[in-house]
Amino acid sequence: MPDAYDNPAPALDYGPDAPRRAVAGLLLPRGGGTEPSPGRVAVTGAWWLLTTEPIRARERVVFDGRTLAVEGEPERFEPRPGFLHYETVLTHTEG
Repeated sequence: MPDAYDNPAPALDYGPDAPRRAVAGLLLPRGGGTEPSPGRVAVTGAWWLLTTEPIRARERVVFDGRTLAVEGEPERFEPRPGFLHYETVLTHTEG
């Protein structure tokens, strides 16, 4: 179903019944802060994920009871010599 600008806008399901897959990787804290908003203080945390499993924009990562959003398109690296891996920034907002 297209959005108001006629861009593809797929229906995404992140609910408890959505399919899940286990992904091994290295998750490192990247910092965080607060985002001012009228009537509330939102706290945003950021992490850096390195994995050998392909991961895409719009995916979600569940870690330690938190659902983290993939920010932008993950980068693919294939160094020589080295292992193919993917790097991305994850965020989580509360409040």
